[in-house]
Amino acid sequence: MNRGISVLLGAVLLAGCGGEERAGECPEQCEETSEAVIGESVRVEAPAEERAVTALAYCDDVTTWNASWTDFENQVLTLVNQKRAAGATCGGVAKSPTTALTLDTRLRCAARKHSKDMAVNNFFSHTGSNGSTPWQRITSAGYTYRTAAENVAAGQSTPGAVVNGWMASTGHCNNIMNPALKHLGVGYYYQSTSTYKHYWTQDFGAQ
Repeated sequence: MNRGISVLLGAVLLAGCGGEERAGECPEQCEETSEAVIGESVRVEAPAEERAVTALAYCDDVTTWNASWTDFENQVLTLVNQKRAAGATCGGVAKSPTTALTLDTRLRCAARKHSKDMAVNNFFSHTGSNGSTPWQRITSAGYTYRTAAENVAAGQSTPGAVVNGWMASTGHCNNIMNPALKHLGVGYYYQSTSTYKHYWTQDFGAQ
């Protein structure tokens, strides 16, 4: 399938990778620490006829969720919509106020799957432990997209901290403020034995 992929390179918050990187990957020389990190942001445009799939089985392991984690996810959505309503500056470029994003449970499934994967398998990347891309995960969750984007982060212990970190990074801020994106799913997972403990994914989409 032909997809025009636009990779928006985001900055790292406090520790981790920076500079010219491939989408969702940390260069081998990048030293990961237990401090909070903001990964790259990525965005893709897909044909309108992108196929949908049945996603019930795919989402089974993230349908029942820790209530406090769900509360964190809902807070991120609220904070993101506050930023969109107020307008923002992303990398020195003013972004006008725009419409609120609505929760999509399929995007939430994809985001939860990836945050869980990063936490349980102790890695930080847009690429899943099975080699999956954000777009494959979104499609596997049953969301047929025209435009999609993903932000990831790790180590931030509160919704406010992670949203502030994303807003301070040009690519991530652009995803959050993009008026072409209409839906959002947020995934949060905590794993005490992993490097960063707190893992966050935002999956955005428009149909």
